[in-house]
Amino acid sequence: MWTLVALLLVLPLSLGHKVESGCEDWSPKDGPGNNVCCNRCKPGNRLVNSCGEKPETLCQVCENGTYVTDGKQKLCQKCQQCKVGPMRVKHPCTASSDTVCECEEGFLCGDDQCSFCIKKCGKGEQPANRDCQACPEGTFNDKIHHSCVNWSSRCPLPDQKIIAKGTAFSDIICGPEDDHKPTMPFPDGEPTKSPPESKDDSPWTMLAIAIACAFLIMGTAVPLCIAVICKSGEMLKTAPGSEEAPEGRKLTPELEQCSFCFPQEEHGSSSEVSLVSDDKPFELVV
Repeated sequence: MWTLVALLLVLPLSLGHKVESGCEDWSPKDGPGNNVCCNRCKPGNRLVNSCGEKPETLCQVCENGTYVTDGKQKLCQKCQQCKVGPMRVKHPCTASSDTVCECEEGFLCGDDQCSFCIKKCGKGEQPANRDCQACPEGTFNDKIHHSCVNWSSRCPLPDQKIIAKGTAFSDIICGPEDDHKPTMPFPDGEPTKSPPESKDDSPWTMLAIAIACAFLIMGTAVPLCIAVICKSGEMLKTAPGSEEAPEGRKLTPELEQCSFCFPQEEHGSSSEVSLVSDDKPFELVV
């Protein structure tokens, strides 16, 4: 008797929660005697005897590693072990509830009870046998852990056309219909490439180019003209005959030299004076 009481006290402590033994709902038994019958055991207890003298003896707490969810069950069930694949314990097992498992990061539970895990698939792929596979050609998936779906076969609006085919991550791309250029069918399912954008030939662009050219010409021609004018002025200042003679001296043109000169007597008295010396007596020069 004492052994049973000690066991009932130790088991709840080992399970990490308090479990009270006995019958929770009972009623007197029909007939002679003081017997009672248990209608429902307390949570975590299994039914040992349906009827007896005391309601406390009719139910018993489940053993460690087992649980029961129905107050009328006579057998406790074994707790689930979260050891299959990348699983871990979310809530431990108790006498009245089973273990709650969960999957590690990058995986999802394979069923409602999370009895196994499957790989979490991203965009551009779909689940396949607890793993992931890329979306086949002509299908796409833009959601997390979702099956691939077929590309759309046409654009949603009548004035649109397909300008790019779909990928594994997205559906087809539609754009406005070009009235000037006919839409050609895609060779081998490949969309036609969009023509390169034409250059901007607007009047404002041409005006800006003209103004820039004018500034460039003015910036080159004006300095050149100034340099030519300054150079001409310097040449005029340094021309021959423009320099003035120093004071007290006048420049006279040199006499034209000749190979034959007349006697100096014929040039007047000034020549004679130059031939007479102040210190010598007067002599007639022949």
